[in-house]
Amino acid sequence: MIAERRSLLLGMLAIPEQIHSTEITSIDVPGYYKATDGLITENPDIILTLKVADCVPIYLYSNKIIGLVHSGWRGTAGGIVSNVVRQMLIMGAKEKEFNIFLGPSIGFCCYKVDGEVADKFNNNAKKKLENGKWLLGLHQEILLQLTKMGIPSTNIKTSDICTFESPNCHSYRRDRSHSGRMFAFMGLRS
Repeated sequence: MIAERRSLLLGMLAIPEQIHSTEITSIDVPGYYKATDGLITENPDIILTLKVADCVPIYLYSNKIIGLVHSGWRGTAGGIVSNVVRQMLIMGAKEKEFNIFLGPSIGFCCYKVDGEVADKFNNNAKKKLENGKWLLGLHQEILLQLTKMGIPSTNIKTSDICTFESPNCHSYRRDRSHSGRMFAFMGLRS
């Protein structure tokens, strides 16, 4: 198992059952969590996990609180990143102290969607193509949502890796049923 190769103990892992939702769960013990796409904790004995294959893994830290979120188009359009920020603020996080990383995902260059999906996104995060399809930027939409909530743009870093284009990444859009998954891990230092 990947976690064991990284010297992580299975008993430390918090594993969400990802369902492409906007659900966030605040936790204080490791284990399996049903029907959620994001986990938040203050416990340094927990390692948050996710699996992705084009969706955006979002890593959040503020005031000794961490969050790890799976954000595909449904979660992004539904405001999952706003949900996690609001929950972390309730727990004591500070807007100006957030450090956020948007991990590798399908890029604006390669994420083609139909008009029904594109209608759910800000004009600055999409571009219409001549064939009636749209290019969609999940990172761009998430950045817009975060800055609207008062998170300084200087506190948000983004990967420039497009999972669809990179042979080193898994991509469901590229490989369909043959696609593997990439794992994300996040923990606090004691």
